[in-house]
Amino acid sequence: MGPKLLLGWSLLLLAGCASSALGPLVVDGPELHASLVTWKLGDATRFHMVPVLRANPYLSSDAEFVDTLARIASQGRLGGGVGVRAALYALYLGESEVGLYGLEAASTADADRIEGVLRGTWALNASLGRARVHREGKVLVVVWNNGVSPSCWEAVNAGVVKRLTAR
Repeated sequence: MGPKLLLGWSLLLLAGCASSALGPLVVDGPELHASLVTWKLGDATRFHMVPVLRANPYLSSDAEFVDTLARIASQGRLGGGVGVRAALYALYLGESEVGLYGLEAASTADADRIEGVLRGTWALNASLGRARVHREGKVLVVVWNNGVSPSCWEAVNAGVVKRLTAR
């Protein structure tokens, strides 16, 4: 395990999310596809969430982070983190960017509501092969890309599904 991943897991534990179902998605880029690298947090211009982001990937139950990520993942349609227990953000670079927005709902009813919003928000990008929304129980993950190869895209999505269903 590399120092960055150890730091990420340490921050995860400090943030109180050790039991989050999103935990298995706190991975470095090559764990999803060999061509991906994990953006360094110091590349601040790449992160529109710099004020609330503590690592990349980052998983937290911090209210400010959860609210920010829920708004960004839903392009403002969720209006914040109501009904969201924890959130995950990860950004990778391959031929282009690949990212994850993960939301762990507080209840099944919240997950149903959030899923409807996310699927509606990302429908156009999904039809273009630029996004997919995955759900496993109370966990929803938006996987998006800005133009990676089909093999990379399929591997990333398969990796997300594998990690979500492995618990």
